[in-house]
Amino acid sequence: MNKKILLLLCCMVLGILCVSAAPKREMRATWLTAVANIDWPMSSTKTVEAQQAELLELLDVCVETNMNTVLLHIRPACDALYKSKYEPWSSYLNHGRGVDPGYDPLQFCIDECHKRGLTCHGWINPYRYGKRGGYDWTGNDDTTQLNYKHTHPEWLLYYKNDIYLDPAQPEVRQRIKEVVGDIINNYDVDGILMDDYFYPYGGTTNQDAASVEKYKPADMNVGDWRRQNVNMMIKDVYDTIQAVKPWVTFGVSPFGIWTTDSNVARKRGIKLPSGITGGNMYAEIYCDPVAWLEEGTVDYISPQLYWKVGGGQDYKRLSRWWAELCNRFGKHFYSSMALYKYEEGATGFAISDIRQQLVYNRVVTDNAPGAVFYNTRAWAEYNAKKLRVNLTKNEAEFQYIALPPAINWKPAKERVMVENLALNGQTLSWTHVDKDLHFAIYAATTDSVGTFSIGETLIGVSYTTSFELPAGINPQDYRIGVSVLDKYNNEFALRILGEELLTPQAPKLVYPRDGYPCKLPIVFEWQAVEKADSYIIQIARDEQMQDLLAVQEVVTTTFSTDLRINLQQLPLGNYYWRVKARIPNAGDTWSPVRRVEFALEDAVNNIEVTIPECKKYVENGLLLIEREGRIYNLLGNEIITK
Repeated sequence: MNKKILLLLCCMVLGILCVSAAPKREMRATWLTAVANIDWPMSSTKTVEAQQAELLELLDVCVETNMNTVLLHIRPACDALYKSKYEPWSSYLNHGRGVDPGYDPLQFCIDECHKRGLTCHGWINPYRYGKRGGYDWTGNDDTTQLNYKHTHPEWLLYYKNDIYLDPAQPEVRQRIKEVVGDIINNYDVDGILMDDYFYPYGGTTNQDAASVEKYKPADMNVGDWRRQNVNMMIKDVYDTIQAVKPWVTFGVSPFGIWTTDSNVARKRGIKLPSGITGGNMYAEIYCDPVAWLEEGTVDYISPQLYWKVGGGQDYKRLSRWWAELCNRFGKHFYSSMALYKYEEGATGFAISDIRQQLVYNRVVTDNAPGAVFYNTRAWAEYNAKKLRVNLTKNEAEFQYIALPPAINWKPAKERVMVENLALNGQTLSWTHVDKDLHFAIYAATTDSVGTFSIGETLIGVSYTTSFELPAGINPQDYRIGVSVLDKYNNEFALRILGEELLTPQAPKLVYPRDGYPCKLPIVFEWQAVEKADSYIIQIARDEQMQDLLAVQEVVTTTFSTDLRINLQQLPLGNYYWRVKARIPNAGDTWSPVRRVEFALEDAVNNIEVTIPECKKYVENGLLLIEREGRIYNLLGNEIITK
């Protein structure tokens, strides 16, 4: 067999439905719900100290369960759990809306999350104003200048039970944009998230008749127009974030079924998952996440897949469909899962159901796995202790901590290693020239190889320049290291305690040759670098490597375009690639940039390349690859030493 073809097949096998018990990168997030005092605060009548103690208890449960992200509900219904320039304090914090709670809940949560190595995202509802009965607007603040009922009554749409902001109003879109800008300018949030409250569930008939008459183009049907209103708001928010703090992650959590209308899907060139029945939110709440992916106005989608495997809302089929959709556009898929349904029994979600879904999440993505659990209080209840133990025991899905996936397709500057790494007792400390960073801490046994590219050796994340090592972690038995993480969660070179610095080495690129035309699929190859733990390959549309299509960390010296859906059908033309070796105790150095032309025919003669022998086998239903005494999983970027 031609060696080039053999190399391609081996690379493809590495990407087939494999999963590790310890992925180094995985979103593990939890919805922290304020509306109706579901999660936190549990009562608006408690003291500041009692509310803060409740939050700390929930955050400690997140740490215990090896989560890494908290989604704090900071704008449930045109109100605020932070000091807002535009809207009143939430009544869920105190006896009445507009009443200062005596502290800043968002700032408190950010600080306490970062102390624990957790990221903190602000979760907002863009359009929800309140209930017709008024329970969302309690207290005696009806005359406040922050109450849209008095200041902008034309913004409100009245339904049978609910009051919403009108998505058609340009001033409403502007206000949502201003609200998000206010948040990210004044708080160090790691992300902004919206859930599924767009136009209300149950449908819209003539509630927006005035806006239809005023704003809808004559040649556009009302459904497309309403979806366009939502799409413009999503784009406005995304553009605001990119202009102010582009590292702030922006995601949306839509209903778990996009549409059941095959004609709609066919017009977009999309095939719907077979056998799925249920609500058509494309036509009911005018939610079109496919448009957001097409337009590149989100960083991730977290569809609410609150169902079991099987039936008309089959989790397995839906998770694969959503993952492949996000992968197609090079964005992330983080499934929202129904933790609130957890119970051991025939009707609820058992431990086995949740663990099975976590495995599916890892299997279906070629980019970044993840899970978002609704809701946080469900983790903390007494009957969830068994679940927490099961997820974190040996060989379980959350046995080890994980870094959130990086938003690595956005341009980011290179970072140098930490300096002055020292250990005093169990306190590890270091310095760095930059201040806008956090850090990953590793401890690997001294006899292990390739250890810092895997999740098993990651022991913590710090938002300061120090870290308390767990008992038993010492420099006699472990190689202890610290790497730099920027605000996009990109990782940079690792510094090892007590070891001499090494000379950085850039990999020598092997294939494709610079400037040669190639036909997809392409297997990129480079030479191995001594002592390299892993390699990072970048593929871009421009020679300056700013318009990135893919960034992937691998432990092999090859990467195939067949391993990423968004690379499989690229338009013909010129693209660019480069690779760097991740060598512990050496700075990162990129190879020179090479140009490759994607053409209809491969004009390059076959190039002889050699690869180590590899064999495949199935363990616990998962396909794994063994090469040179090591076992590789998805993309080859995680390794279990045999």
